[in-house]
Amino acid sequence: MTDVGHEATTAATHRQTQIEYVVLCDSAQTTQEGKLYVLGGGWSHIFRVVPPAGAPVAAPPTQFAIAASFLIDWLDANRPIGIRVTVEHQDEQAPLYEAKAQLTAGRPPIAAPGDPLRALIALPVLMNFPAAGSYCVRAQMEGAPADEVVRFQVGDAMMAMIPGQ
Repeated sequence: MTDVGHEATTAATHRQTQIEYVVLCDSAQTTQEGKLYVLGGGWSHIFRVVPPAGAPVAAPPTQFAIAASFLIDWLDANRPIGIRVTVEHQDEQAPLYEAKAQLTAGRPPIAAPGDPLRALIALPVLMNFPAAGSYCVRAQMEGAPADEVVRFQVGDAMMAMIPGQ
């Protein structure tokens, strides 16, 4: 029952297109059956390997993955929806990593009319962080009410060097 003077919330006025979650992990995979496999997920600190000062080798890139779930409103099915995932330094510089894509969710025959549809992604990332410090992953989705931001710290781990090299 709706109070007098208050508008009832209906499926037509309340869209369910949104970013459900973003997780930082060591590795992630999705399947055609709609499953997400995550290894070493949920961290907020990672290390970049740096060579000792004056070493003749470059720092190797840091490897990790970004897993995300996007909910798509029943009424937004069967049309492309743009998404963007970036890795950024928290001082709002240009993104260090960017992935753009379009998701299209169909209505499977077993879905109940009106239920949101889920699209999962797993992005492997191989990148060089310019310095230790605070970073974030930002996920954006066309039609979503807000970005999803996951903050994390990058620390330095000294690269082991063989003496005489």
